[in-house]
Amino acid sequence: FGDFCLKDFGLIAVPDISYRRLTERDEFIVLATDGIWDVLSNKEVVDIVASARSRSTAAKSLVETAVRAWKRKYPTSKVDDCAVVCLFLDSHTKNLPSASSA
Repeated sequence: FGDFCLKDFGLIAVPDISYRRLTERDEFIVLATDGIWDVLSNKEVVDIVASARSRSTAAKSLVETAVRAWKRKYPTSKVDDCAVVCLFLDSHTKNLPSASSA
């Protein structure tokens, strides 16, 4: 499972998974590769997404910021892959009936 040639060098296909109960205060979820998390803190990611000009540009802003951080922190290495999905949680949809209760 994964990239057999590079497994000895640390490339694995097993994701880090964590569980957290969503609350009314949660506004979005960010799914990203280690190319993002290796150079940006959780707080930086939250600040970037929350301050994005629009929802449609939030992921792009994260990638652009991470690429700049990679070049600044590791100027002699290649930039790691930086892939992001931002899932926005709309409060007005939280009170809609679910498919099982409709």
